[in-house]
Amino acid sequence: MAYRVEVVESNTTTMLELRRIVRADQAGDDVRAGMRALYELAERTGLVPTGAPSTTYLGMLGPGMTTEVDFGLPVTEAALDDTAEQLSLRHLEPTLFASIRHHGDYHRIGDAYRALDDWIRRSNYQPVGPPTEVYLIAPDAAVRSGDLVTEIRRPVAAALAIRVPALFADTVSELRKALAEQGFGIMTEIDVRATLQTELDVRMDDYLILGACNPVLAQRAVAADPRVGLLLPCNVVVRTDGDAVLVEAVDPVLLLCGEVLHHTEQPELRAVARESRERLAAALDLVEKRLPDTK
Repeated sequence: MAYRVEVVESNTTTMLELRRIVRADQAGDDVRAGMRALYELAERTGLVPTGAPSTTYLGMLGPGMTTEVDFGLPVTEAALDDTAEQLSLRHLEPTLFASIRHHGDYHRIGDAYRALDDWIRRSNYQPVGPPTEVYLIAPDAAVRSGDLVTEIRRPVAAALAIRVPALFADTVSELRKALAEQGFGIMTEIDVRATLQTELDVRMDDYLILGACNPVLAQRAVAADPRVGLLLPCNVVVRTDGDAVLVEAVDPVLLLCGEVLHHTEQPELRAVARESRERLAAALDLVEKRLPDTK
């Protein structure tokens, strides 16, 4: 099956969510039960569906395994009483995601996942959260299995990287200035080239790792979740790449809200991650604009 990937920004959505455990060996039954419970809760609370239901798997689901799954349903805005455990009503801000559509039954849906992951690896995007299956035409609406349409959405963000045709020393100098202008201090610095040559007598091209930290944003992040300290500072790598210099920064959204902390729902932490990313992107943009072609 030929797949086409699109990058789209979602609209602001009010999402009714129910978190449940799904067992790999009984996934079909568990998903059907979760969807049934989700629609029953929507009806009982007077929430009107406004779109297709979805599932977001928060972990791996292999043979003999279980994982938490968020069942989601876009609904009209309303106040929600505490009618059940693991139930929430969230207001989702616009999110950039890469999507792919799978037509037919679910036996070959793994092909769609692989096609989407391969596309992301080749693109200038990186994943910043777990994938979601949106059931545009679900089994209860399909006459035949071939009528089923499932959209797989993966939150993404543009990679924080630039490639400049400049001298290595000039790039590092401009990067330090740009980071400082965006409120980042350099907390750590590792000259990988010098270290490997001294310790192992290994020769390599210029390679520098700068540990950048914005104190104001770091304080907000640690206050929101003390575990964030394990992920600080944000590393920025400067290295020779053929006849140019490559500058790559770790994505704070991926780092703070991705696989390590994706089970937490902390708006402040996500806000800090987004602002950190914006400031790092702005710093790289400044470097790219200011450096003349000196090669």
